[in-house]
Amino acid sequence: MNKETNWVLEFNNINLKIGNNEILKNVSFKIEKGSNTFIMGPSGSGKTTILKIAAGLIFPTNGNIKILNKDISNIKDLYEVRKKIGFVFQYSALIDYLTVLDNILLPLKIRNKSDFKKNYKTYIEKAKEILEKLDLKGVEKYYPNSLSGGMQKRVAFARAIISNPEIIFYDEPTSGLDPVTAKSIDNIIININKNFNITNIIVSHDVNSALNVSDYIIFIYKGEIIFKGNINDLKNLLYNSSLTIPPILKDFFYSIIKT
Repeated sequence: MNKETNWVLEFNNINLKIGNNEILKNVSFKIEKGSNTFIMGPSGSGKTTILKIAAGLIFPTNGNIKILNKDISNIKDLYEVRKKIGFVFQYSALIDYLTVLDNILLPLKIRNKSDFKKNYKTYIEKAKEILEKLDLKGVEKYYPNSLSGGMQKRVAFARAIISNPEIIFYDEPTSGLDPVTAKSIDNIIININKNFNITNIIVSHDVNSALNVSDYIIFIYKGEIIFKGNINDLKNLLYNSSLTIPPILKDFFYSIIKT
């Protein structure tokens, strides 16, 4: 296989300027197919902006973006690429007045109503299979407000998986969760990667999750990438006293240095 086909997301010299504010500055990275990649940084660093640009929700001032080897500045390609992407929002974004099952099926219904109607029974069975794999068997008739925060997250994962995406973007998937629940969410993200053959791209400030899950970390600060690599690369950098390391990197990953 040509190595080029292994990249599912490429940012090439991306800049975003709004007014006089430079939000992103010459951001470049590649994410490999089948990986669990964390985009990390403090609040306001630009990591969620990267997610929005990758989803085609906002467009950069200049630079080039490819998803699944397609240039998403082409609107036709962007529309096709979006069909292959799932999203998990920070607070799950489930619709309170819809059951768990209806929440999961919603993307299929929106995408193609005639196909949804024709294959409704098949999609119900598929949704139930996904729920069972996410340890949510039997909750399809429940409403979101009757579920715990961790269960709501898993329903959001099921909704992202139902359309057979090649990539899932996660925005702070462990935010607001206790450590035990957060660890269970980490394990589910790993299983989604393995069992559904999905590339996971996770925007997060959760260092423990990065330690548990990540194959690769991109750290952004004030709109610029200051680190790219795996956990071992990061540890080697943090432990090497002979190198000049940006203070924010030491402060952010303080728990790694201490262990």
